[in-house]
Amino acid sequence: MSPKMLRNFSFGAIALVSASTLAVAPAQAQETRPLTENPTLIRGCRRLNQAAEIFDNSTLGPTANRIGTLAAGTQVTLTGAIATGRAQVFLGGGTLSPVQPVGWLSAANLGPCVGTPPPPPTGACFRANTALVVRSAPSAGSSVLAGYNQNDLVRASTNPPTQQTTADGRRWMQVSIYSNGTGWIARTGSGGVGSNVTPISCP
Repeated sequence: MSPKMLRNFSFGAIALVSASTLAVAPAQAQETRPLTENPTLIRGCRRLNQAAEIFDNSTLGPTANRIGTLAAGTQVTLTGAIATGRAQVFLGGGTLSPVQPVGWLSAANLGPCVGTPPPPPTGACFRANTALVVRSAPSAGSSVLAGYNQNDLVRASTNPPTQQTTADGRRWMQVSIYSNGTGWIARTGSGGVGSNVTPISCP
């Protein structure tokens, strides 16, 4: 046998051996859920009873497959496609993604659509223009509960803020403090002169 033929034969044998010993890696096991379509749910309205993460698959994972999060109170429209404990919803208008028209979420996050959806919760926030004392009542003689430094964030207890004007013309505002408590700060000086806080957008 010529050297050239020997080399060809040897390479062929190596190729055969290599091919015969290759092992095909098994596909990674993934959770599967049987999908069905319920025509009575198509275009049905639901409201989120809590914030919900939206995924591009019915297994709701992994994190890399998360499209985004919808806030509590958001109304969504069902596609009619469901899986055990899961529901598919339309993501119209590029709500979370300009390319993903639908998404999946936990059906436990869905409630009925009733009346007009409530506006997103917002607060009334202020920046302290000076150091402020938080008192237990709208009175300069009431006990001290806490305090703010200049430029601190001040959150009113309600929106619009709860306010009272005392006999000296000072305007007081109720604020939220630690442990879900409330207190009062002087929003103005005596006679309503000056302003101790400046309204800002809540972070």
